Amino acid sequence: MGIVIRQSIKGTFWNYLGVVLGAANIMWVFPYFLTPKEIGIYRVVIDLGTLFAIFAGLGTGHIADRFYVKIKDTHRQGFIGYVCLMALAGFLLFSLAYWVFDDFFFDLFSKNASIIQSYKGYVLALTFAFVLLSLYDSIYRVRLNIVTTVFFREVFLRLVVLTTAVAVGLHWLYFDGLMNWVMASYFFTVLVLGIWYYLKYVKATTYRVYWPDKSTFRQINSFAFVILVGGGSAVLISRIDVLMITALMPNGIDMEVAVYSLGFFIASIIEIPRRSISQIATPLIANAWHHNDIAYIDDIYKRSAINQLIVGGGIFLLIWISIDDLLAIIPNSEVYANCKSVVLWVGIARMISMITGLNGEIILQSKYYLFNIVSVMVLVLLIVLFNYIFIPILGIEGAAIGTCLALFGYNLLKTFFLYMKLDMMPFSWHIVTVLVVGVLVYIPFAFWPSAGGGWWLALVNISLKSLVCIVLITPVLYKLGVSEEMNKLIDKALGIFLRRLG
Repeated sequence: MGIVIRQSIKGTFWNYLGVVLGAANIMWVFPYFLTPKEIGIYRVVIDLGTLFAIFAGLGTGHIADRFYVKIKDTHRQGFIGYVCLMALAGFLLFSLAYWVFDDFFFDLFSKNASIIQSYKGYVLALTFAFVLLSLYDSIYRVRLNIVTTVFFREVFLRLVVLTTAVAVGLHWLYFDGLMNWVMASYFFTVLVLGIWYYLKYVKATTYRVYWPDKSTFRQINSFAFVILVGGGSAVLISRIDVLMITALMPNGIDMEVAVYSLGFFIASIIEIPRRSISQIATPLIANAWHHNDIAYIDDIYKRSAINQLIVGGGIFLLIWISIDDLLAIIPNSEVYANCKSVVLWVGIARMISMITGLNGEIILQSKYYLFNIVSVMVLVLLIVLFNYIFIPILGIEGAAIGTCLALFGYNLLKTFFLYMKLDMMPFSWHIVTVLVVGVLVYIPFAFWPSAGGGWWLALVNISLKSLVCIVLITPVLYKLGVSEEMNKLIDKALGIFLRRLG
């Protein structure tokens, strides 16, 4: 777990810097400089590009994760080239289908169809950029380097969005100008990442053309099919709530998408540690499966669950004890106040995913990867059904509740499958201990009132609550020894601090 921890710490740093920028965008810059309708259009275009990229990329990102360790060292560069050709072929096929069936697809958005369809060119261009970004994530990841792509994806791109949104607010750009700059920044990113990869990993090596034999070709195609169905469905799950709000609510893109997106973003902060751990652990899990090292996989499974719970649960606690003050400092806060319930339900959904560990990554890299199709298809059906039922009744809160219920069933299914097939469970009494401690620490904060004044009073209240909460919970978890990794990091930090004090 050493390299996992080191890369995860670095990746988490850039991820959280990206979160700061993302928070500045979504919580302050967007509400202040853009209208809710403009925010809704931006969100839907980005979500559609992300969804389409899964199908257009033919699952190439995950193919590199799974098969790289199985290819001889002398042919690995050629294998990466082969995967790149697959991605390009997939995008060309998707582009053809996109222009043939675009009227049918965009008509699903009912009253909002004409607005969304006017940006269909942006959607296709961003789809291509997302295909390449996903591919670069993978080929950097198999080199055990997640930091480079995280920096560009989470920091650089969000800086561009922030700058252009301010420019729109200052009337230096129209909204379409913002969309043009965003699209250009994605293409600049993929260009830089491609050149960087070539200079760092390819230029000094001997390149040999790789073409898979019949057996490997069948395995790759089979795995790609699983990714197309399972991976596409997984991304659909994370985006479908916004798309269904747009389709089912008459004023969805004018107001509700912006409100929901704000609450969704706040709750998504909880899951950032999981993303960092997953990115660096995936190739290690694939390598462990290659050598049939079940004990190592089980160790990663259990450690990921408790560590994700501690960090993610701590972040959720800090967010929820200050949620009223947090929403109070947002420009036009009265417009976005309804996102509080979204934060709660989506936050619970994220916590469920973190408590159940890296179950999806373990299944996807195993010989049981076909189960991914079954589980994700069940999840898609559940989330569509729940959202279809709850959105017309409860609006954006209904979308959040539907997502939470569906993800609970999804993670329960994957956890039960791993237990039946491999006798693995991510749960331990340490998880129960952390949950109990978190609830007990929360109780006094339930009676701590919000600032109720200006934004600076809200910031002071948030800071004070957060400091008290951290001071209360950290020594308790350290003393209980619920996480070996957490205790080592604290010991190291204390050692550095004491040495500096002499």
